[in-house]
Amino acid sequence: MPTDACQYFYDCKGCGALLKPLPGDCCVFCSYGSVPCPPVQVARRAEDGKGCCGSLSAQASDDWVGNARTSLLAWWLPHTLVVAGLFAGVPARTAIWLAALVWMGTACILNARRSGRTHCRFTGPYYLAMTLPVLVLGSRVVTAGLYAWIALAVLILLGDKIIWWATERTWGTFSYSN
Repeated sequence: MPTDACQYFYDCKGCGALLKPLPGDCCVFCSYGSVPCPPVQVARRAEDGKGCCGSLSAQASDDWVGNARTSLLAWWLPHTLVVAGLFAGVPARTAIWLAALVWMGTACILNARRSGRTHCRFTGPYYLAMTLPVLVLGSRVVTAGLYAWIALAVLILLGDKIIWWATERTWGTFSYSN
């Protein structure tokens, strides 16, 4: 057992399973060991409530996704604008979507940095990457009708939910500390 760091993954020699921490634990030793890892033991002795990877409650309090007002402004309003943009002309739709995607991508990246929210580390770059097909359709480099825009809207709005689900199911809600 390391004495100065968490071990996130452990390849079990007995059964061959790749273990990862349970939600709320910082490492595999805290989840599956008979005693928590040394950094957590030291922290508990110091009674500061933090483990080797930081306090989950501190991460949760820094998380914008958990704050209704911030979540509304950072993600739900831009999602609504993407749908509303479908009723606008192509130049206005392109501008609305680009602004919404850059806004959401930046919010995700900032939230990942401040709280360690796992899915934000992936959805931030995803939103920013989605600006490329919007630019292609908006500049009319590719001839596309409304159905192509609807398909892109579905890809953007469903894709982020799939990324959210897959990453947090795999690595937990918070995957590193500030």
